Amino acid sequence: MEKPRLLILGADEAERGLMRWAFSRDYDVLEASGRAEAVDIARDGRAAVGIMDLCLPPSKAQGAAEGMKAVREVLSTNPLFKAVVLTDLDRREHAMRAIDIGAFDFFTKPVEIEDVRLTVRRAINTYRLQVESMGGQPGAAWPGELIGLSQPMQQVFSTVRKVAEVNIPALVRGEPGTGKETLARAAHRVSSRHSMPFVKVACDSMPENVLGAELFGRASADGLAVCKGKIDLADGGTLYLEEAGTMSLTIQKRLLDRLFSRCPEKPPPGAKACADTRVISSSTRDLRTMVRAGEFSEDLYNRLAIITLDVPPLRDRGEDVYMLAVYFLKKYSKELGKPVIGFSAGAVEAISGYSWPGNVREMENRIKRAVSFSKNSEIAAGDLFLPSGATGCVQGSLADTREAFRKRMIYEVLSRNSGNVTRTASELGISRQYLSRLIARFNIKVAR
Repeated sequence: MEKPRLLILGADEAERGLMRWAFSRDYDVLEASGRAEAVDIARDGRAAVGIMDLCLPPSKAQGAAEGMKAVREVLSTNPLFKAVVLTDLDRREHAMRAIDIGAFDFFTKPVEIEDVRLTVRRAINTYRLQVESMGGQPGAAWPGELIGLSQPMQQVFSTVRKVAEVNIPALVRGEPGTGKETLARAAHRVSSRHSMPFVKVACDSMPENVLGAELFGRASADGLAVCKGKIDLADGGTLYLEEAGTMSLTIQKRLLDRLFSRCPEKPPPGAKACADTRVISSSTRDLRTMVRAGEFSEDLYNRLAIITLDVPPLRDRGEDVYMLAVYFLKKYSKELGKPVIGFSAGAVEAISGYSWPGNVREMENRIKRAVSFSKNSEIAAGDLFLPSGATGCVQGSLADTREAFRKRMIYEVLSRNSGNVTRTASELGISRQYLSRLIARFNIKVAR
C-alpha cells in the first residue's frame, strides 16, 4: 500500500532530520528548506499535509514573516492542504495567526512527537474525508464550490450522495445564494444519469404562458413541427425547477399531470407522453407554508419533496468560510491572470467576522471584484468593500449577541477543561483547529 506523502518545511537541517526519522516509517517524507520549495510541492500536489516551521530565513531572527507567507501561499495554491505549524514558545501569537488564515493546527517547540504524529494522522483523515465528500478528486466529480468540512455541510454531502443513488424527486431548500443549483448539479453529476442532460428551468423569470411553453413545449403554427419543452429535453436526465414556489397553480396542475399522472395530458405532436425525467426542485420560500395558504398544490409538494435537502447559510458553516474564500481567490486569480496569492491579516479577520447575508454568491462576487481590481499580491480588507462593522445587515445586534454568546461559552468550557483545547473542542462538537481560530479571534485567555 502506498504511503501518504508528508511535507516537512524547516530551515534547520537537524530538526528536519528528526522529523524525517519520526515519520518516514509511515509516510513518504518530502523535505523543503524554504518557502518557494514548499509552495512548489503543494502546487504540484505531491503532498496534501505538511509540518511547517514558521521560523524561516530571511526573517528567522525577527519573527515569522517568511513562515506566514509560506502558509498563506501553500493554502492559496491548494485550499485543501492541511498545514500543521511549529513555532517557538515565545512566538505563540504567530501560530494563532497561522490558524486564523487557515492552518490546520499548531505546536510550540519543543514538541512531543507523539502529539504531532496524532495530529498529522488526523489531518490526513480530514483531507481524505473532504476529498471523498467531493466525489474522489477535488473539483473533479463535484463542483469545486462544494468545499466544506463543517458539520452542516457534511450532512448536506451525505444527503446529496443519497439523492444521487435513488431515482426519486428531491427538493433543495435554503436562503438565496447558498448554492442550491450547485448542489442539484452535483447530485446529477454523481448519479447514474450523469451522461444525460441536466436541464434548468428558472420558474421565477418568466410569465405563466411563457413558462408553460418552456416546460411542456408547443406546436408550430402549421401544426406539423414541434418545439420540445424542457421536460422532453431532460428525458433520461434531470429537470431542475429553480424557485418552484413561483409557479402559478395552473402550471402546478399541468406539471403534476404531466410528470406524475398515469394518464397525462396529451403532449404536443412529436413529444413523448411520459418522459423519463428525474425532477430536482429548489425554493427559497417555505412551500409547506404556501400549501397551508392555498398558494401551492399539496399533491405536487408531496411528490417534489420526497427527499428534502436543507442548505445552511454561510454564517453557520464555521471553518468553511475561509476555505471558500481561498478557493474563490485561487479561481479568479487564475481566470483573470492576476498574481494575487493570498489575503492580508486584516482581510482574514474581516472575512471571518462578516455575517455574509448574501451567502456564497456574495462572497464569490466580492472576491472576484477584489481580484479584478487588485494591484498587489494580497487582498486587503478594504478591497472587499464589506459594510462598516462587518455584520453586513440590519440584524447586527443579533449577530453581536450570537458572537458574545459564543465567546462566553468557549471561555467557560475552556476554563472547565483547564485550557485543554482538544477536550474543549470535543465537548463543543467542533474541530480543534476551528476552536483555535475562535480563541485567537476572541482573544480568549485561560490560565492552565
